[in-house]
Amino acid sequence: MSDRMDRARDALRRVRGDLSLQAFVDLLHEHGYPGKLSRQRLGRIEQGTARLTPATWNAIADALVRAGYATEEVVELRPDEFIIEPLPPVTPQVRRQQWTRVVNQISRTRWWLNPTALLDRVVGRGWRHNYGKLFDEHGINREKYREQTKQRLLDTTEVTVPQGNDAIQVDSTSILDVHVDKVALFVLTARLHNAGDVPWRNRLLYRLGPPVSSSLPFTPAVLPVPDTPPGGECEVFIPGRAQWFPNLATVSYVMVFGDCTPCLPGRLRCSVDTRATGEFDRTLPLPPKID
Repeated sequence: MSDRMDRARDALRRVRGDLSLQAFVDLLHEHGYPGKLSRQRLGRIEQGTARLTPATWNAIADALVRAGYATEEVVELRPDEFIIEPLPPVTPQVRRQQWTRVVNQISRTRWWLNPTALLDRVVGRGWRHNYGKLFDEHGINREKYREQTKQRLLDTTEVTVPQGNDAIQVDSTSILDVHVDKVALFVLTARLHNAGDVPWRNRLLYRLGPPVSSSLPFTPAVLPVPDTPPGGECEVFIPGRAQWFPNLATVSYVMVFGDCTPCLPGRLRCSVDTRATGEFDRTLPLPPKID
């Protein structure tokens, strides 16, 4: 399927020719392309960082034919020969590739460049001041976090074989549990003690499961762990936004090497409680009481 997709992308670039991305998108819409397609998404498709369904490829080809392109010019866009292959196994190497791609793209997104715009959209303008204040109070530098995460994911020089004399302890002063309103912002603090004989270098905290859902808070999927010698301590801040539903949610992190393989046993458990005092967990409205 990879070769077939490569040929389709080559054909798309060839058909677009000297037209700008925006002009090509406008051409498709003018000739009946039914879906939403931006020049940014078209660029990602041509670069191979975004995928289209077979129906979408067909819709693009149909619009081009209506625009006057010959059938043979767009035949490579047709997914008739696409073969659905099974998904690759979820291995540490696959996870590393996935999150490297995500981290590399973050710095170019408008939400990263202007985070308060995203905050306004999600929770309203009233939270903007608290957002900045929260990060300032903890001395969190977003760009530094991103760069450190990127470097750790890209570094292939470190040994990534777990060692039996590697150990960790979580300091009792850590703040890993929080009670906040739904969709409220928070910062958890993990104070970690290197209790073994192995120096921690280029390590990450990797979140288990999805990074966000309606009943789970958003927290970063990967966070850099400061390099820490045996006997030393480090501090990792975990910024987040609480879940939408009033419930008690648990988030778990494991420590991994830069290639996303676990480096020691155990996991860091964090909890975010958005329930009012004395209430049960709730994800959907309870049905009316039946007498």
